[in-house]
Amino acid sequence: MEYMSMSLKEAEWLQIYIVNVHRMHKLEELTLYGLKDNEILFWFLHRLPNLKRLTLGLCHLKRIWALQSLISHGKIGGVVQLKELKLESMWSLEEIGFEHEVLLQRVERLSIQRCTKLKTLVSSSVTFSYLTYLEVMNCKLMRNLMTCSVAKTLVQLTTMKVCSCPMIMEIVAENKVEKVQEIEFKQLKSLELVSLQNLTSFSTITKCELKFPLLEKLVVSECPLMTKFAEVQSAPNLQKVLVEAGEKDKWYWEGDLNATLQTHFSDQVCMKVLVYHTSKNNLIFISLELFITDKSIIVRNNISNMKHAHYVILYRFK
Repeated sequence: MEYMSMSLKEAEWLQIYIVNVHRMHKLEELTLYGLKDNEILFWFLHRLPNLKRLTLGLCHLKRIWALQSLISHGKIGGVVQLKELKLESMWSLEEIGFEHEVLLQRVERLSIQRCTKLKTLVSSSVTFSYLTYLEVMNCKLMRNLMTCSVAKTLVQLTTMKVCSCPMIMEIVAENKVEKVQEIEFKQLKSLELVSLQNLTSFSTITKCELKFPLLEKLVVSECPLMTKFAEVQSAPNLQKVLVEAGEKDKWYWEGDLNATLQTHFSDQVCMKVLVYHTSKNNLIFISLELFITDKSIIVRNNISNMKHAHYVILYRFK
C-alpha cells in the first residue's frame, strides 16, 4: 500500500486495535482529517519511514510541530523524507513549527489553504533550501508571508502563489534584527498575487535589492493598493504583467515593472457592496466586491435573492 487516507475515528481505531502495527515501508502518501491533537499524527509518522506526501485537513490543532513533540516521540524517520506538505481548512492553526527544521529539511512543495488564524508562515530562523513550490490561500489574518532572512534561503523556489489573503500588506517583511541588503530568488519563474486587497508592494524594505533573474510570469490581479513592486528590484526576463487572473489577453507592460503597476492600478477602484436582508426573522449579511479598472470590472462573490434586499450600502475607495 502506497497511499492511505482516514478520519479521526478510523485513525483512533487503528491505533487502539492494531497496536502492533509495524513500519509501513511502502506507504508514501498519507491524508488525515479531523485530528484533535498531534499524538495520532506522530504515531503514524513513527511508522512511515518513507513518507513523502502528507495532507492534514480540518484538524483542530493550534500547532503541528512543537519541541515537546520531538522530545516525547524521539526521532521520526518518515518526516525527514517528507517532500510535500498540505494544510487545508485548519481553522485553529496558529503555528506550524517550521523552526524545528530537522523534521522538514527536505520539503519541496508546501500548500497552505484556509488556515484562518495563521498570522505568518514561518519564524525568521527557518531555512527553506529545498522548497520549489509555495502556495498560500485564504489565510485571513496573515499580514506578511515571511521575513527577508527567510526569503534569502529560497534558492530553489520556482513557483509562488499567494491568493485571497485580505490582511497581507507585503510578501517579504523586514527583519529588524538582521539587516539584509540583497535578496535573490535565483530559480523563481512564476509569481502570482491574486485578490490581496491590502497588498501595497512585494516588499517595503527601502535598502534591499530584490533580484528575479529567471522570472517570466507575473500575475498581479485584484490588488487595488499595489502601485509599486519594490523600491529596488530587477527582473531582466520579465516583459509583461498579467493583471487579471485567468485572462490570457490581459497582459500589460510600460517599460519596467513599477511603471506597469503604477499605470494600471492607479486608476483602479474597489467598490464593496454590502447587502442586508431578512429571511424568517434572521438577518443575513452578503458582501460583494467590485474591482473596477478603466477596461474591466472584476466581480468577487455572488449576491443572490436581490429581490429580498432591504437596502444596499456602497463603499468606494482607491
